[in-house]
Amino acid sequence: MTTYTRPIDETPHAFLHFDVEIEGKAEPELIIDRIGRSIKPHKMSLVGTPQRLETTFRSLKLAHLQIFYLRYGAAVEVDPGELGDFTLVQMPVYGAAWYTCGKQEVVGSRDVAAIISPKEATQMRFSSELKQVIVRIDQKALEKACLEHLDLLPNRGIRFEPLLDLTGPAGRAWRSALSHVLEGSENFPDLLSRPAYAERCERLLMDSLLLAQPSSCTEYLNSSSRQLVRPAYVRRAEEFMRDRLADIASVEEIASYVGVSPRALFYAFRRTHDQSPMAYLRELRLKAVHAELRSSNPATTRLTDVAMQWGFAHYGHFTSHYRRRFGVRPQDTLNACRS
Repeated sequence: MTTYTRPIDETPHAFLHFDVEIEGKAEPELIIDRIGRSIKPHKMSLVGTPQRLETTFRSLKLAHLQIFYLRYGAAVEVDPGELGDFTLVQMPVYGAAWYTCGKQEVVGSRDVAAIISPKEATQMRFSSELKQVIVRIDQKALEKACLEHLDLLPNRGIRFEPLLDLTGPAGRAWRSALSHVLEGSENFPDLLSRPAYAERCERLLMDSLLLAQPSSCTEYLNSSSRQLVRPAYVRRAEEFMRDRLADIASVEEIASYVGVSPRALFYAFRRTHDQSPMAYLRELRLKAVHAELRSSNPATTRLTDVAMQWGFAHYGHFTSHYRRRFGVRPQDTLNACRS
């Protein structure tokens, strides 16, 4: 995927292609209501005495993500309480912000973003000059992405270290992925509106956090020696393969039967069996062919028929796999029955 290095713009013109929620002067109550309905109901109080706020608030929907551009136009204090079923990434692009996440405080700037995880008490203070990009990530989608790397989530769920250094590896990966999405919403919106492409962009953003930013999952993601429980869907996939050994045509067919994505099934088989699902299926088929050839009559058995019977459509590939697996040709196994 192409990486864009243009910095995220601090002016609203870069976000003109977003859906417009609020633009211009508005009553504080209206602003609280609109932002609350889009992100989360919250309390907001003004620091100072403006009666109306010069606010800009825009949004962009991307699969299970929402991206917002927000400028209050005044110094404010915001109390959203605990987040529910989503994670927020808040990136100042101009001005200063202070985010309290549980017992930790993050001073936001162009180089520092805050990641706010669910079930943590949160308060925020924004300077009057603050302009920020906010990314709201559905927690179930985040957990599903994480489960494609792990079999089990930590008991406390996914909780990120709240300070995201935008100059470090995790921050640069995140900014690059987000810049690609913002470029796309302006330069190729039709492509970004396609669910398959939008989900790829969404996954790129989530993996940038999961694999680079410290979290409650980092120890599990980084440990190559951990012992993981075989997921139930792997056992169901194994049973499905044995029941329909000769008929299965693709990993997508197996994944659809057990109810997970092909990618999740691939990684689960890699961790469980140290091979892909289709390699595991091929091993089962080779063993079935081997067993049949050892008990068959060489005078009446056609090797191509046996190969086809157990799902090998290409005889040349079959013989190569068979010889690598058993050290002899299929005809050698069959002829051994004669002697």
